Order: sequence, then structure tokens, then C-alpha cells
Amino acid sequence: MIDDILVAGVPGGFERLVIVIVLGIPVLLIVLFVRYLSRSSKERQKMRIELGKLADELEQVRKQAKQGEKRDSSLRSE
Repeated sequence: MIDDILVAGVPGGFERLVIVIVLGIPVLLIVLFVRYLSRSSKERQKMRIELGKLADELEQVRKQAKQGEKRDSSLRSE
């Protein structure tokens, strides 16, 4: 009788598979979410650096364009 009680409490192969799936999916989703967040913050930082570089380059191009316009206007007035 004690053997029957003990055997009834031990999960079989199918039950173990269900337990692994039920517990594994949330853990896997949490791990993937944490990886996404860490990768996302790194990507945002890279994008900010690239955006800063582009802004600096645009500012230089605008300055060069203004200097070119001043030279052209001074040449035209002569």
C-alpha cells in the first residue's frame, strides 16, 4: 500500500515533460526579454553616437556652405 502511494506521487515521463514546458517557457521568455533590453540599450547608445557624428558633420557642411556663400558674394560685388 505504501508503494502505491509513493508511485502515485512520482511523475512519469509525460508529466515531467509537461512540467519542463510549463516552467521552461516563462523562464526562457524572461531570459530573452532581459537580453533584448540589454541589447536595446547598447543599440540606443550606438545610435546616439552615430547621430552626434552626423550632427557634427552637418554643422561643418553648413559652415563651409556659409563661407562659400560669403566668398561668392564678395566676388560678385567686385
